[in-house]
Amino acid sequence: MCDYEQKDDRASIVGDAIEYINNLKRDLEELKIAVDRKRCNRSRMKRHKTEDHLNFDVESNTGHDQQAYNGSSSSTMKSSWLQRKSKNIEVDVRVIDDEATIKLVQQKGISCLLLVSKALDELNLDVHHVAGGLIGGYYSYLFNNKICEGSSVYASDIANKLIEVVDKQYANVPNHF
Repeated sequence: MCDYEQKDDRASIVGDAIEYINNLKRDLEELKIAVDRKRCNRSRMKRHKTEDHLNFDVESNTGHDQQAYNGSSSSTMKSSWLQRKSKNIEVDVRVIDDEATIKLVQQKGISCLLLVSKALDELNLDVHHVAGGLIGGYYSYLFNNKICEGSSVYASDIANKLIEVVDKQYANVPNHF
């Protein structure tokens, strides 16, 4: 009977040790994420000071273990965030796992909705939802997309393609509204 109690105590000690180690791993992942965010904020501030106002570029890529959130060490989440501006358009792209959310703002005049939807199709993005509106003198669109299986599209690819397509359209029109 004495041995049984010692084994029970050993099991609880091992269980407590495992729980403690898992908490340490979770804390480590949270610290890694915080360090990545801090680095991105610093690089964004440096870029913001050195770049002109027409070309604004911020990117954050994080691939981290999801065990801190769901206890599984086998799943990895890919996420990136990017903001870009050109003379004619402002694009905000967020990619999380296999979903891409795109916010696009352009001056009122030429509607880029058809061009953008064609570009998204070329990038193998399935458009699940589109919302748009006229706010002041600007068209604002929000696209929720699913990245097709087997496609490896990054936020920078999406933003570059959309800016290229819209800027080309504006270049073809002699008078901007």
